Amino acid sequence: MAVSRPKNILIIGGGSCGLVTLRNCLERGEFDDVQLVERRDDIGGIWQDDPTVPYDDAGGHHTDRRPPRWTSPAYPGMIGNVLPEFLAFSGQPFPPSPRPDQPFPTLQETHAYLRDFARPLLDQGKIRLNHEVVSVEEIDQRDGFGWRVVIKDWKQGGIEKEERREAIVISTMWFDNPYFPRVDGFDAIKEAGRVRHTISWAGPKDYEGKRILVIGNANSANEMAAQLAPLAQLPVYRSTRRVSIFPSLPDERIKDVGPVVRYEYHPSETGDKVVVHLEDGIIPKIDYVVFGTGYYPHVPYLRVLETKPISVFGVKNPPNEAFIRQLVPLTGQETHPMWVPSLFRQILYSHNPTLAFIGALISFIPFTFSDLTSTWLALVWSGHIEIPDTIQRRLQDEQDRLNALETLQSQTDNPSDLVSFHFLGQYELPYAKVARAEVVQANPLLEDILVKWDDEQDNRRFAMYAAKLDSLYTLAERRKPEVAE
Repeated sequence: MAVSRPKNILIIGGGSCGLVTLRNCLERGEFDDVQLVERRDDIGGIWQDDPTVPYDDAGGHHTDRRPPRWTSPAYPGMIGNVLPEFLAFSGQPFPPSPRPDQPFPTLQETHAYLRDFARPLLDQGKIRLNHEVVSVEEIDQRDGFGWRVVIKDWKQGGIEKEERREAIVISTMWFDNPYFPRVDGFDAIKEAGRVRHTISWAGPKDYEGKRILVIGNANSANEMAAQLAPLAQLPVYRSTRRVSIFPSLPDERIKDVGPVVRYEYHPSETGDKVVVHLEDGIIPKIDYVVFGTGYYPHVPYLRVLETKPISVFGVKNPPNEAFIRQLVPLTGQETHPMWVPSLFRQILYSHNPTLAFIGALISFIPFTFSDLTSTWLALVWSGHIEIPDTIQRRLQDEQDRLNALETLQSQTDNPSDLVSFHFLGQYELPYAKVARAEVVQANPLLEDILVKWDDEQDNRRFAMYAAKLDSLYTLAERRKPEVAE
């Protein structure tokens, strides 16, 4: 049995996931109306090359009639970690790099590709820029069905408009929500203004002569530490919990230290500095703690219906009709594990499969992955791919993932290992093979259009790590050490 077939769809977010979902719904699905709304004045999402603005907890800052300016994980001079082959959507190759010794596209080149991809969609009037979604609420069946959406139109001074849609795709669940590991003393140093995060990184110029501790050793943390080394007080400290699999150059100016167990901040005693207590020592007189610790999934504007029993005084087991349907948040920082819950295939909301998430899954190659998953979604909603016909059967998929996650976590005692609900890791290729097979069975014409998702492709993807390390040596004009036979 296929899910009920929506005819009008709203896609939220004009980054890579939203744009390819729009294209695939229009070209590979069967719908009456598909629209995309983007809060900024340009498409690209985190790949916009606008200047970074200071982060605040509200996600943006503005007057009542002026549009917000949202932060982005992108920063000046950023060069990506994914080769053009894996930044290309099906049917639109990514232009080859003009630099043979630096094959990884820059922020500006990636943004330009997305603009070219979006141009026909903009010309067709399928994308509304400067439209900020502030509320998405599930509609009770007694009032019809679908989703009530409130949108601020910043082209008209932020006036709020309401519309109803039969189906919603959300592609904005990660990069507004910086994650900070909870450690004793963190709140005090944050309140004192001693905390920074990748989301507001605009380069190292404001840290000249400062004593810095970087938290993390994935791509962002490594890049920030490398940029800080020429300007900050040496050494630049980098706190890690694991050996990094992410390419970075050895640098004697960067000193790796162990995990943080406590921050201490007493201005009268420490001179407006932070004392950092590690598992294996203490670092005094830190000016700033800079976090490259990623993001957590959260959609603050989303509310879904939940059935709850009504408390009836004096009745131990109230009758069946003593229940109420009320709107509740689906996500939040307090959710454990950090996830978007109740998803089938980590895409469709099991309780109401007219709500979908493209980009919840964390992929090694997100452009290619979202192309596949959004094609799958378009075919599900068009009635060409069947999904389980009960909530319980759809939720079983989530339980299977939780069981696999529990097994993976039992094999490591490192809380920062790359083991999380939405990061498939070793399961990415098997997941993609199944999704691709279902897509091709539903539409055989896509066999030669979609990427293959085979072992050969996976080997090329894995080889990107070595290629990235080579490119870092080239950029630094350093010779890569010879590896002993």
